[in-house]
Amino acid sequence: MAIINGRCYDWNSVTLGISGCENVEPTEISYDAERDEEVIYGKGGDPRGYGTGNRKNSVKMSMLREDFDEICNVMQKKGVKSFFNHIFEKITVSYGNDGQKVVTDTLTNVKFSKFSGKASQGDKSIKVDLEGFAFGGVNINGMKM
Repeated sequence: MAIINGRCYDWNSVTLGISGCENVEPTEISYDAERDEEVIYGKGGDPRGYGTGNRKNSVKMSMLREDFDEICNVMQKKGVKSFFNHIFEKITVSYGNDGQKVVTDTLTNVKFSKFSGKASQGDKSIKVDLEGFAFGGVNINGMKM
């Protein structure tokens, strides 16, 4: 993809979408996809090939406390009793600047399993951190990882 007028992706290039929570604006997201792989050795200790194991897709997201409260309100209206039992069908992360083609990464069936919140004197805003996994997979611009 060509860089238009020298402009690279930055936070202003990112659009985040959480299924069912259109008014929420996370302030940070990170996601990892990995597959366990191991070299298989044969006679004489030389590599013969490789074997693959399990996949792991982790997700971390930060947002203002007000946005987390909005997610909880949406979930409660749907009858969800526990945040940790809820599965977010899709989280999308789109990258694009004016004049560039938009690319979208899709995290499917995201389940959060860790919540971190903190408030201290002097804070200008209160942030919430969430950690979990995408057991439905991670697609980077349409390519399965």
